[in-house]
Amino acid sequence: MEKSKSKKGMPVFIGIAAVWMGTHFGPGVASGTQLNQYYVQFGLAGIFVTIIAMGFLGYALYCSMEFSRLYQAYDYQTWVEKLFGNKYVVILFDISFLVTILTAASGSMNAVAVLLESNFGVNYWIGVAIIIVCTMLLCAFGARLVRAASSYMMFIVVGILLVIMILLAMNGDGDLSGSIANQAQNLPAAGSGSWLSAIWSAIIYGSFQATIVANIASVAGDLTSRRESKKAAITGFLANTILLIVLCTMLFSYTNVYAITDEALPFFSLLQRLGYESVTVIYIVIVFIAVLSTVVGFAFAGVARFSKYYQPKSGKKSALRDAIFVGIMLIACAVASQIGIVTLVSTGYKILGYLNLPIIVLPAIILGGHKISKKYLRKNRIDAPGVDM
Repeated sequence: MEKSKSKKGMPVFIGIAAVWMGTHFGPGVASGTQLNQYYVQFGLAGIFVTIIAMGFLGYALYCSMEFSRLYQAYDYQTWVEKLFGNKYVVILFDISFLVTILTAASGSMNAVAVLLESNFGVNYWIGVAIIIVCTMLLCAFGARLVRAASSYMMFIVVGILLVIMILLAMNGDGDLSGSIANQAQNLPAAGSGSWLSAIWSAIIYGSFQATIVANIASVAGDLTSRRESKKAAITGFLANTILLIVLCTMLFSYTNVYAITDEALPFFSLLQRLGYESVTVIYIVIVFIAVLSTVVGFAFAGVARFSKYYQPKSGKKSALRDAIFVGIMLIACAVASQIGIVTLVSTGYKILGYLNLPIIVLPAIILGGHKISKKYLRKNRIDAPGVDM
């Protein structure tokens, strides 16, 4: 079997693009909240700048994965040490990841708890407790299942979203032409100066998504050439951008119908307008599963990243300490979830974007781009397999 293909025959560059999409199209996008906050509120300008966000992020990820491939930096700690030449910078990455956990996991919990409360009358805190209990059980007994299922979750979430888009296009009451004509009246942020605001919002969006650098680094070892790295980045850019444009355009088309940008869960509100109860239930189940996958993934990743701070330096690792850490993390996320998904997405992710821009994105582009350049590789006589020197 060719080295450029995965174990099941899928080209490596497609697998890496899927990793990017799997991280991107989670509960935040499935709810539509992220899209409203960072794109739709700016009108047409917001839709077009999705290209800037994904292009900006895609180039940073290309530099990152090519750096990981050339310098054998397949985990975030090695990546940081080889990129910056300083092992202590990794502390900044830990802070960034901690903010990611608190915002993403808390927002995910809030989304499901609100859906359960509004549709089935389940008390908010009982809904949160259900998520915590399921997460703890899966962490204890279903690690392999979750890791296997999470890789396919993106396809399910995207598939359901596309079905919803088709139903809305066929039977919905969206008004795209009216939304374009009246965007200045319907969307305060779409007035004068909206392009500059939209571009900056896109940069911040791309920056908070850059936490995926660690995920990409872990699979970069399967890449065999610079050409494959470019194909992975381009494929991911195209897939993510096209889906973002489709989803944002659908949300935007309803801004002249009702105040959809004020909705905490905009895609759910669109389903309620359609009146398809069966599709609504399927949507809730999919969001619930996606949230579990996300929260459990953060639990495993949190243990992997932070166990160095509470586990003994040598000897047998304590499973109890890991369980206590996960429990504390989930309780903290449960408390933070009360802030609400809109605030967590609009403020929490913005803070994360400002953190990641100087910590991850700019170093990946500037330092990483410099260290993967042919000139630098030749000058320092660095072995560069798969690079046409």
